[in-house]
Amino acid sequence: MEFTVNVFTLNCWGIPVVSKNRKERFEAIAKYLQESSHTIVCLQEVWSEFDYLNLKDSLKGVLPYSHYFYSGVNGSGLCVFSKWMIQDVFFHQWTLNGYIHKIHHGDWFGGKGVGLCRIKHGNRLINVYCTHLHAEYHEDDIYLAHRVLQAHSTAELVNLTTAPADISILAGDLNATPGDISYKIITQLPKLIDPFCIEHKQIDFNNLNQVGTSDNANNSYSDPRLCKTNPEGKRIDHILYKVNAAWEAEVVNLGNPLPTRVPNKEFSYSDHNAVSVQIHLKPSDNKTQKETSLDDAFDETATQAIKVCEEAMVNISKSKTMFLTVGGLILMFLIGTVGYWPNLIFYDIIKLFITGLSFYYLIMGTVWNNIEMNSLKAGLSALENFCRTRISDKGESVSFSPNDK
Repeated sequence: MEFTVNVFTLNCWGIPVVSKNRKERFEAIAKYLQESSHTIVCLQEVWSEFDYLNLKDSLKGVLPYSHYFYSGVNGSGLCVFSKWMIQDVFFHQWTLNGYIHKIHHGDWFGGKGVGLCRIKHGNRLINVYCTHLHAEYHEDDIYLAHRVLQAHSTAELVNLTTAPADISILAGDLNATPGDISYKIITQLPKLIDPFCIEHKQIDFNNLNQVGTSDNANNSYSDPRLCKTNPEGKRIDHILYKVNAAWEAEVVNLGNPLPTRVPNKEFSYSDHNAVSVQIHLKPSDNKTQKETSLDDAFDETATQAIKVCEEAMVNISKSKTMFLTVGGLILMFLIGTVGYWPNLIFYDIIKLFITGLSFYYLIMGTVWNNIEMNSLKAGLSALENFCRTRISDKGESVSFSPNDK
Protein backbone atom coordinates (compact mmCIF):
# COMPACT_ATOMS: atom_id res chain seq x y z
CA MET A 1 0.00 0.00 0.00
CA GLU A 2 2.75 2.48 0.88
CA PHE A 3 4.83 4.04 -1.88
CA THR A 4 7.51 6.67 -2.43
CA VAL A 5 7.99 9.33 -5.10
CA ASN A 6 11.35 10.97 -5.72
CA VAL A 7 10.87 14.17 -7.72
CA PHE A 8 13.54 16.26 -9.46
CA THR A 9 13.16 19.63 -11.20
CA LEU A 10 15.63 21.81 -13.09
CA ASN A 11 15.51 24.84 -15.37
CA CYS A 12 18.04 23.59 -17.93
CA TRP A 13 18.78 26.93 -19.65
CA GLY A 14 18.69 25.25 -23.04
CA ILE A 15 18.43 28.15 -25.46
CA PRO A 16 20.02 27.18 -28.79
CA VAL A 17 23.03 29.34 -29.75
CA VAL A 18 22.58 31.62 -26.70
CA SER A 19 23.10 29.28 -23.71
CA LYS A 20 26.72 28.56 -22.84
CA ASN A 21 28.09 25.00 -22.82
CA ARG A 22 24.64 23.70 -23.75
CA LYS A 23 25.71 20.43 -25.35
CA GLU A 24 28.08 19.46 -22.54
CA ARG A 25 25.58 20.45 -19.86
CA PHE A 26 22.74 18.38 -21.34
CA GLU A 27 25.05 15.39 -21.61
CA ALA A 28 25.95 15.86 -17.94
CA ILE A 29 22.28 16.20 -16.93
CA ALA A 30 21.48 12.95 -18.75
CA LYS A 31 24.39 11.17 -17.07
CA TYR A 32 23.33 12.35 -13.62
CA LEU A 33 19.71 11.24 -14.16
CA GLN A 34 20.86 7.85 -15.44
CA GLU A 35 22.67 7.26 -12.15
CA SER A 36 20.08 8.82 -9.83
CA SER A 37 17.10 7.30 -8.02
CA HIS A 38 14.59 9.94 -9.14
CA THR A 39 11.27 8.48 -10.28
CA ILE A 40 9.76 11.69 -11.72
CA VAL A 41 11.74 14.43 -13.47
CA CYS A 42 10.39 17.83 -14.55
CA LEU A 43 12.56 19.98 -16.81
CA GLN A 44 12.11 23.53 -18.07
CA GLU A 45 13.79 25.52 -20.84
CA VAL A 46 14.44 22.49 -22.99
CA TRP A 47 13.83 24.74 -25.98
CA SER A 48 15.33 22.38 -28.55
CA GLU A 49 13.39 19.26 -29.51
CA PHE A 50 16.76 17.75 -30.40
CA ASP A 51 17.87 18.09 -26.76
CA TYR A 52 14.65 16.46 -25.57
CA LEU A 53 15.01 13.54 -27.95
CA ASN A 54 18.61 13.00 -26.85
CA LEU A 55 17.50 12.99 -23.22
CA LYS A 56 14.67 10.61 -24.03
CA ASP A 57 17.07 8.20 -25.70
CA SER A 58 19.64 8.46 -22.90
CA LEU A 59 17.09 7.91 -20.12
CA LYS A 60 14.96 5.16 -21.68
CA GLY A 61 16.56 2.57 -19.41
CA VAL A 62 15.72 4.32 -16.12
CA LEU A 63 12.91 6.74 -17.01
CA PRO A 64 11.22 5.01 -19.96
CA TYR A 65 8.13 7.24 -20.09
CA SER A 66 8.30 10.87 -21.12
CA HIS A 67 6.31 13.68 -22.68
CA TYR A 68 7.33 16.97 -24.31
CA PHE A 69 4.76 19.78 -24.33
CA TYR A 70 4.79 21.35 -27.79
CA SER A 71 3.50 24.92 -27.90
CA GLY A 72 4.03 28.34 -29.43
CA VAL A 73 6.81 29.06 -31.91
CA ASN A 74 9.70 27.42 -30.09
CA GLY A 75 7.86 24.94 -27.87
CA SER A 76 6.99 25.41 -24.20
CA GLY A 77 10.38 24.13 -23.08
CA LEU A 78 8.63 21.78 -20.64
CA CYS A 79 9.05 18.02 -20.47
CA VAL A 80 8.43 15.26 -17.94
CA PHE A 81 10.24 11.94 -17.52
CA SER A 82 8.86 9.13 -15.40
CA LYS A 83 9.75 5.67 -14.16
CA TRP A 84 6.06 4.81 -14.32
CA MET A 85 3.53 4.97 -17.14
CA ILE A 86 2.24 8.38 -18.17
CA GLN A 87 -1.46 7.69 -18.59
CA ASP A 88 -2.86 11.09 -19.61
CA VAL A 89 -1.37 14.41 -20.72
CA PHE A 90 -2.80 17.89 -20.98
CA PHE A 91 -1.32 21.33 -21.68
CA HIS A 92 -2.85 24.70 -20.87
CA GLN A 93 -1.23 27.62 -22.69
CA TRP A 94 -1.56 30.98 -20.97
CA THR A 95 -3.26 33.76 -22.91
CA LEU A 96 -1.09 36.43 -21.25
CA ASN A 97 2.54 35.53 -21.80
CA GLY A 98 4.90 38.42 -22.44
CA TYR A 99 5.14 40.74 -25.44
CA ILE A 100 5.74 39.77 -29.04
CA HIS A 101 7.94 42.85 -29.61
CA LYS A 102 10.22 41.94 -26.67
CA ILE A 103 12.14 39.54 -28.89
CA HIS A 104 15.20 39.54 -26.60
CA HIS A 105 13.03 38.14 -23.77
CA GLY A 106 11.39 35.51 -25.95
CA ASP A 107 8.70 34.33 -23.52
CA TRP A 108 5.87 35.00 -25.97
CA PHE A 109 7.50 32.84 -28.64
CA GLY A 110 7.72 29.92 -26.21
CA GLY A 111 3.97 29.68 -25.79
CA LYS A 112 4.42 29.00 -22.10
CA GLY A 113 1.85 27.32 -19.92
CA VAL A 114 1.40 24.44 -17.49
CA GLY A 115 1.61 20.80 -18.51
CA LEU A 116 -0.12 17.96 -16.69
CA CYS A 117 0.98 14.34 -16.78
CA ARG A 118 -1.21 11.84 -14.94
CA ILE A 119 1.09 8.98 -13.97
CA LYS A 120 -0.13 5.50 -13.04
CA HIS A 121 1.95 3.60 -10.47
CA GLY A 122 0.24 0.26 -9.90
CA ASN A 123 -3.25 1.28 -8.88
CA ARG A 124 -2.07 4.70 -7.69
CA LEU A 125 -2.52 7.95 -9.62
CA ILE A 126 0.01 10.78 -9.47
CA ASN A 127 -0.73 14.17 -11.01
CA VAL A 128 2.45 15.95 -12.09
CA TYR A 129 2.23 19.61 -13.16
CA CYS A 130 5.31 21.08 -14.85
CA THR A 131 5.43 24.83 -15.41
CA HIS A 132 7.63 27.90 -15.92
CA LEU A 133 6.20 31.33 -15.14
CA HIS A 134 7.31 34.55 -16.82
CA ALA A 135 10.60 36.00 -15.60
CA GLU A 136 11.03 39.44 -14.00
CA TYR A 137 13.95 40.75 -16.12
CA HIS A 138 13.89 44.24 -14.58
CA GLU A 139 13.36 45.81 -11.17
CA ASP A 140 10.24 47.65 -12.38
CA ASP A 141 8.82 44.20 -13.34
CA ILE A 142 6.56 45.10 -16.27
CA TYR A 143 5.46 41.45 -16.37
CA LEU A 144 4.04 41.30 -12.84
CA ALA A 145 0.40 41.14 -14.00
CA HIS A 146 1.33 38.47 -16.56
CA ARG A 147 2.98 36.33 -13.89
CA VAL A 148 0.15 36.87 -11.40
CA LEU A 149 -2.50 35.69 -13.88
CA GLN A 150 -0.28 32.79 -15.00
CA ALA A 151 -0.06 31.77 -11.35
CA HIS A 152 -3.82 32.07 -10.91
CA SER A 153 -4.52 30.06 -14.06
CA THR A 154 -2.09 27.38 -12.89
CA ALA A 155 -3.57 27.32 -9.39
CA GLU A 156 -7.09 26.93 -10.77
CA LEU A 157 -6.02 24.06 -13.03
CA VAL A 158 -4.41 22.26 -10.10
CA ASN A 159 -7.40 22.99 -7.88
CA LEU A 160 -9.86 21.58 -10.41
CA THR A 161 -7.92 18.44 -11.37
CA THR A 162 -6.39 17.07 -8.16
CA ALA A 163 -9.44 15.05 -7.06
CA PRO A 164 -8.74 11.69 -8.77
CA ALA A 165 -5.06 11.65 -7.81
CA ASP A 166 -3.53 10.13 -4.69
CA ILE A 167 -0.88 12.85 -4.75
CA SER A 168 -0.53 15.98 -6.88
CA ILE A 169 2.90 17.50 -7.47
CA LEU A 170 3.69 20.86 -9.06
CA ALA A 171 7.32 21.38 -10.07
CA GLY A 172 9.12 24.06 -12.00
CA ASP A 173 10.56 27.53 -12.19
CA LEU A 174 7.90 29.82 -10.74
CA ASN A 175 10.14 32.91 -10.90
CA ALA A 176 8.73 33.69 -7.46
CA THR A 177 10.13 33.43 -3.96
CA PRO A 178 7.94 32.29 -1.04
CA GLY A 179 7.02 35.90 -0.25
CA ASP A 180 5.88 36.83 -3.75
CA ILE A 181 2.22 37.12 -4.70
CA SER A 182 2.51 34.53 -7.50
CA TYR A 183 3.88 31.97 -5.06
CA LYS A 184 1.09 32.74 -2.60
CA ILE A 185 -1.58 32.25 -5.25
CA ILE A 186 -0.20 28.87 -6.29
CA THR A 187 0.25 27.57 -2.75
CA GLN A 188 -2.89 29.04 -1.15
CA LEU A 189 -5.60 28.39 -3.74
CA PRO A 190 -5.04 24.65 -4.28
CA LYS A 191 -3.40 24.41 -0.82
CA LEU A 192 -0.09 23.05 -2.04
CA ILE A 193 2.58 22.29 0.55
CA ASP A 194 6.12 23.62 0.21
CA PRO A 195 8.38 20.99 1.84
CA PHE A 196 10.98 23.64 2.63
CA CYS A 197 8.46 25.55 4.75
CA ILE A 198 7.34 22.76 7.08
CA GLU A 199 9.08 21.21 10.05
CA HIS A 200 11.16 18.11 9.29
CA LYS A 201 12.35 16.41 12.44
CA GLN A 202 14.32 13.84 10.48
CA ILE A 203 16.12 16.36 8.21
CA ASP A 204 19.05 18.50 9.33
CA PHE A 205 18.73 21.71 7.34
CA ASN A 206 22.21 22.76 8.41
CA ASN A 207 23.63 19.97 6.27
CA LEU A 208 21.61 20.89 3.18
CA ASN A 209 23.20 22.67 0.25
CA GLN A 210 22.31 26.32 -0.17
CA VAL A 211 18.63 26.26 -1.13
CA GLY A 212 18.69 29.33 -3.39
CA THR A 213 18.16 28.18 -6.97
CA SER A 214 18.88 31.39 -8.90
CA ASP A 215 21.78 33.86 -8.60
CA ASN A 216 23.40 31.54 -6.08
CA ALA A 217 27.11 32.08 -5.34
CA ASN A 218 27.86 28.39 -5.89
CA ASN A 219 26.67 28.55 -9.52
CA SER A 220 29.28 29.34 -12.18
CA TYR A 221 26.79 31.33 -14.29
CA SER A 222 25.55 33.63 -11.50
CA ASP A 223 26.21 37.35 -11.67
CA PRO A 224 29.04 38.07 -9.14
CA ARG A 225 27.53 41.48 -8.36
CA LEU A 226 24.25 39.91 -7.21
CA CYS A 227 26.06 37.20 -5.26
CA LYS A 228 27.91 39.77 -3.16
CA THR A 229 24.67 41.13 -1.69
CA ASN A 230 22.86 37.79 -1.44
CA PRO A 231 25.20 34.75 -1.73
CA GLU A 232 22.41 32.20 -1.28
CA GLY A 233 20.43 33.69 -4.16
CA LYS A 234 16.68 33.36 -4.56
CA ARG A 235 14.58 30.22 -4.16
CA ILE A 236 12.36 30.49 -7.23
CA ASP A 237 12.37 26.83 -8.37
CA HIS A 238 9.94 24.73 -6.38
CA ILE A 239 8.42 21.31 -5.84
CA LEU A 240 5.02 21.59 -4.16
CA TYR A 241 2.58 18.84 -3.34
CA LYS A 242 -0.90 17.96 -2.09
CA VAL A 243 -2.07 14.52 -0.97
CA ASN A 244 -5.49 12.92 -1.10
CA ALA A 245 -7.33 12.72 2.24
CA ALA A 246 -6.81 8.95 2.28
CA TRP A 247 -3.04 9.37 2.49
CA GLU A 248 -0.40 10.81 4.78
CA ALA A 249 2.82 12.20 3.36
CA GLU A 250 6.25 12.34 4.93
CA VAL A 251 9.15 14.21 3.34
CA VAL A 252 12.19 12.01 3.87
CA ASN A 253 14.71 13.96 1.80
CA LEU A 254 14.96 17.32 0.07
CA GLY A 255 17.58 19.74 -1.17
CA ASN A 256 19.72 20.70 -4.17
CA PRO A 257 20.95 17.35 -5.49
CA LEU A 258 23.39 18.39 -8.21
CA PRO A 259 27.08 19.09 -7.54
CA THR A 260 28.07 22.73 -7.89
CA ARG A 261 30.06 21.89 -11.03
CA VAL A 262 29.77 19.34 -13.80
CA PRO A 263 32.41 16.70 -12.99
CA ASN A 264 35.81 17.64 -14.48
CA LYS A 265 34.40 20.93 -15.79
CA GLU A 266 34.52 24.54 -14.64
CA PHE A 267 30.82 25.22 -15.21
CA SER A 268 27.56 24.26 -13.52
CA TYR A 269 24.76 22.08 -14.91
CA SER A 270 22.61 25.16 -15.58
CA ASP A 271 22.25 28.78 -14.51
CA HIS A 272 19.67 27.47 -12.00
CA ASN A 273 20.22 24.95 -9.24
CA ALA A 274 18.11 21.81 -9.23
CA VAL A 275 15.64 20.82 -6.50
CA SER A 276 14.65 17.32 -5.41
CA VAL A 277 12.11 16.03 -2.89
CA GLN A 278 11.49 12.46 -1.78
CA ILE A 279 8.01 11.87 -0.36
CA HIS A 280 6.80 8.69 1.33
CA LEU A 281 3.05 8.06 1.36
CA LYS A 282 1.11 5.70 3.57
CA PRO A 283 -2.61 5.24 4.23
CA SER A 284 -4.04 7.81 6.61
CA ASP A 285 -5.46 6.74 9.97
CA ASN A 286 -8.06 9.48 9.61
CA LYS A 287 -10.44 8.33 6.87
CA THR A 288 -12.74 11.35 7.09
CA GLN A 289 -12.56 13.98 4.39
CA LYS A 290 -10.17 16.77 5.30
CA GLU A 291 -11.33 20.37 5.30
CA THR A 292 -10.54 21.98 1.96
CA SER A 293 -11.97 25.47 2.41
CA LEU A 294 -9.64 28.40 1.88
CA ASP A 295 -8.52 30.52 4.79
CA ASP A 296 -8.52 34.31 5.00
CA ALA A 297 -4.93 34.47 3.75
CA PHE A 298 -6.02 33.92 0.17
CA ASP A 299 -8.69 36.62 0.49
CA GLU A 300 -5.87 39.11 0.99
CA THR A 301 -3.80 37.55 -1.80
CA ALA A 302 -6.73 37.70 -4.24
CA THR A 303 -7.37 41.35 -3.37
CA GLN A 304 -3.72 42.13 -4.00
CA ALA A 305 -3.85 40.29 -7.34
CA ILE A 306 -6.93 42.28 -8.38
CA LYS A 307 -5.08 45.51 -7.64
CA VAL A 308 -2.13 44.38 -9.79
CA CYS A 309 -4.48 43.63 -12.70
CA GLU A 310 -6.32 46.93 -12.39
CA GLU A 311 -3.04 48.85 -12.42
CA ALA A 312 -1.93 46.89 -15.48
CA MET A 313 -5.16 47.76 -17.29
CA VAL A 314 -4.55 51.46 -16.65
CA ASN A 315 -1.02 51.14 -18.05
CA ILE A 316 -2.31 49.30 -21.11
CA SER A 317 -4.81 52.07 -21.78
CA LYS A 318 -1.97 54.61 -21.63
CA SER A 319 0.11 52.45 -23.97
CA LYS A 320 -2.79 52.28 -26.43
CA THR A 321 -3.00 56.07 -26.56
CA MET A 322 0.75 56.33 -27.08
CA PHE A 323 0.88 53.68 -29.83
CA LEU A 324 -2.10 55.13 -31.74
CA THR A 325 -0.82 58.71 -31.43
CA VAL A 326 2.66 57.89 -32.69
CA GLY A 327 1.36 55.59 -35.43
CA GLY A 328 -1.18 58.18 -36.53
CA LEU A 329 1.40 61.00 -36.66
CA ILE A 330 3.78 58.89 -38.73
CA LEU A 331 0.95 57.98 -41.12
CA MET A 332 -0.05 61.64 -41.46
CA PHE A 333 3.57 62.52 -42.20
CA LEU A 334 3.70 59.92 -44.96
CA ILE A 335 0.44 61.13 -46.52
CA GLY A 336 1.47 64.78 -46.23
CA THR A 337 4.80 64.25 -47.96
CA VAL A 338 3.45 62.40 -50.98
CA GLY A 339 5.05 63.88 -54.10
CA TYR A 340 7.91 65.53 -52.20
CA TRP A 341 10.23 62.54 -52.07
CA PRO A 342 13.01 62.33 -54.69
CA ASN A 343 12.60 59.40 -57.06
CA LEU A 344 15.60 57.46 -55.75
CA ILE A 345 15.90 53.91 -54.34
CA PHE A 346 17.45 55.25 -51.13
CA TYR A 347 14.35 57.33 -50.37
CA ASP A 348 12.07 54.46 -51.36
CA ILE A 349 13.78 52.34 -48.68
CA ILE A 350 13.29 55.13 -46.12
CA LYS A 351 9.58 55.38 -47.01
CA LEU A 352 9.23 51.63 -46.72
CA PHE A 353 10.84 51.69 -43.28
CA ILE A 354 8.64 54.54 -42.05
CA THR A 355 5.53 52.78 -43.40
CA GLY A 356 6.49 49.62 -41.51
CA LEU A 357 7.04 51.67 -38.36
CA SER A 358 3.60 53.25 -38.67
CA PHE A 359 2.03 49.85 -39.27
CA TYR A 360 3.80 48.45 -36.19
CA TYR A 361 2.51 51.21 -33.88
CA LEU A 362 -1.03 50.97 -35.21
CA ILE A 363 -1.12 47.17 -34.82
CA MET A 364 0.27 47.44 -31.28
CA GLY A 365 -2.38 50.05 -30.41
CA THR A 366 -5.27 48.02 -31.80
CA VAL A 367 -4.92 44.25 -32.26
CA TRP A 368 -2.20 43.57 -29.69
CA ASN A 369 -3.64 45.99 -27.15
CA ASN A 370 -7.07 44.33 -27.39
CA ILE A 371 -5.55 40.87 -26.95
CA GLU A 372 -3.70 41.90 -23.79
CA MET A 373 -6.65 43.86 -22.41
CA ASN A 374 -9.06 40.96 -22.90
CA SER A 375 -6.61 38.56 -21.29
CA LEU A 376 -6.36 40.85 -18.28
CA LYS A 377 -10.14 41.21 -18.13
CA ALA A 378 -10.53 37.42 -18.18
CA GLY A 379 -8.16 36.97 -15.26
CA LEU A 380 -9.58 39.91 -13.37
CA SER A 381 -13.17 38.70 -13.74
CA ALA A 382 -12.14 35.26 -12.43
CA LEU A 383 -10.48 36.82 -9.39
CA GLU A 384 -13.46 39.09 -8.76
CA ASN A 385 -15.80 36.13 -9.05
CA PHE A 386 -13.75 34.33 -6.41
CA CYS A 387 -13.97 37.29 -4.03
CA ARG A 388 -17.70 37.62 -4.73
CA THR A 389 -18.41 33.98 -3.90
CA ARG A 390 -16.19 34.11 -0.81
CA ILE A 391 -18.19 37.04 0.54
CA SER A 392 -21.41 35.18 -0.22
CA ASP A 393 -20.13 32.03 1.54
CA LYS A 394 -19.39 34.09 4.62
CA GLY A 395 -22.99 35.28 4.68
CA GLU A 396 -22.15 38.93 4.04
CA SER A 397 -24.49 41.04 1.97
CA VAL A 398 -22.91 42.19 -1.26
CA SER A 399 -24.14 44.03 -4.35
CA PHE A 400 -22.39 44.95 -7.58
CA SER A 401 -23.06 47.83 -9.89
CA PRO A 402 -23.54 47.37 -13.63
CA ASN A 403 -20.09 48.90 -14.12
CA ASP A 404 -18.35 46.06 -12.24
CA LYS A 405 -15.79 44.41 -14.46
